[in-house]
Order: sequence, then C-alpha cells, then structure tokens
Amino acid sequence: MLQFFRKYSEVIIWNGTLILLGVMNVNDTSLCLLKNMGITWCPGCGLGHAIHYALHFEFEKSFQEHILGIPATLILFYQSCKSIYTINKTTHYGPATNTKNVS
Repeated sequence: MLQFFRKYSEVIIWNGTLILLGVMNVNDTSLCLLKNMGITWCPGCGLGHAIHYALHFEFEKSFQEHILGIPATLILFYQSCKSIYTINKTTHYGPATNTKNVS
C-alpha cells in the first residue's frame, strides 16, 4: 500500500487538487488560512475561486477573482498530464536510467 502511494503520489496530488477546486462551493468555502484566521488581506486570496471558475469555463469571473487563475489552471493541467505520462512511461518501459549499469 505504501508503494502504491509512493508511485502514484504525484498523480493523486495534482488530480486531487483539480477535483477539489472543481467541486468546491465557492460561495461558502475558502481554503485561505489567513482568511479563516480572520486576517482580511492575502496576496493569493481568490486564486482557488479563480481556478474553480476557470475549470467551469467562466473565464471572465476567473479573471475578476484573480489575475493568475487561468495560468494556474493551465499549470495544474500540465502537471497532472505530465505525472500521468511519467507513470505510464515508467510502468511500460521501465525507468529512463538504471544506476546499476552505470560504471
């Protein structure tokens, strides 16, 4: 079980983040620690909401929430696809380098 999480941890983290941000209720929920502690100013506040709106193809709302919401969404998609590709490649063809054969 521990090996499964080691092997698929990156896939679980990136895809879990996308799923969490896609299904969260933006009207009632905030993932911001500062906001939940009562501090009103946060430089990243609204980024989660912006990603949520970008995932729902509401790009104007996403831009209004945070200017980096759409680029952050694209980065999350890239990392998710990259981790799936890496797992698929290493599962079918083995690792790219083998340290045992290097002399």
